[in-house]
Amino acid sequence: MRHRQILTVFLLFTTINLSGQDLFFIGEKSYPCTETIVLISNKEDSDDLKILFAKDDSSKYVAVFTKPKLNSDFTGKLIIYLDDGTVIACENLIESDFVDDIAKAVFVLNEKDLSKLKKSNINTVRFTLRVLDLKDVNHSASNKNSHKTDFMKIINEFFD
Repeated sequence: MRHRQILTVFLLFTTINLSGQDLFFIGEKSYPCTETIVLISNKEDSDDLKILFAKDDSSKYVAVFTKPKLNSDFTGKLIIYLDDGTVIACENLIESDFVDDIAKAVFVLNEKDLSKLKKSNINTVRFTLRVLDLKDVNHSASNKNSHKTDFMKIINEFFD
């Protein structure tokens, strides 16, 4: 009986610790983050876009990653179209990386844009990949899976 109690307490603490350890890694940095959400590519032969939200002591971020067919880096801005018609242009790309055939990027979210994200759901995200350091190719991915993700809930819970 005593062993069951100890095991129960151990499992309880393990579960608590695991639920708070979502991290996003890029370059030499890591950020506490939300779960990863998949947006479906609007181009048949392209990989879906994964998106998450992260933070540190001074800033809030949106991070994206995808697995392109060729060596590519995110470049330019990330454009987020919301269900209410609002458009957010994240122009502050702070880091882009390509490792293990995955292109990753982190963009700063200002308070005004974060406020918009708390009030309306993400519909589509547009982004640009620079392929083989030669050509910029625009892509988009949408929140259109059968169980549309409630970004407002995720963002409000994570940033509040």
